[in-house]
Amino acid sequence: MRSEKDIRLRIDLLEGQSSSIARMLARAMQEGNEQAIRQYSDRLALGKGKVEELLWVLGIKPGQGVLDTKVALDPKKADRTVTVRDALEMLRDGRIKMDDLPHDVQALVRKGALEAKNALKYST
Repeated sequence: MRSEKDIRLRIDLLEGQSSSIARMLARAMQEGNEQAIRQYSDRLALGKGKVEELLWVLGIKPGQGVLDTKVALDPKKADRTVTVRDALEMLRDGRIKMDDLPHDVQALVRKGALEAKNALKYST
């Protein structure tokens, strides 16, 4: 089985590809190109399915926020995990530093910070 880091990198790659495909789809919609619209829509659906499958492998339900995802702060101690929400709190309190986290965890923490910010923005 692939490592969690490899799976997360694959998800990031697929999300990046989906973003590019979405821009091409928007352009095709502006131009009214029906064939391109169908093609890009199908490719987006396939990408979404692959991402959902990989999320399932990681134990994350589609639609579940990043904040509740468990991460290992120290790759040498993978048995000690915390949620992204807890990692953000530890960063705020100064108990850990962003540079001390593995790169894949840093990316998740950044996504979690954006998610928390957006949640606050839409809750008021």
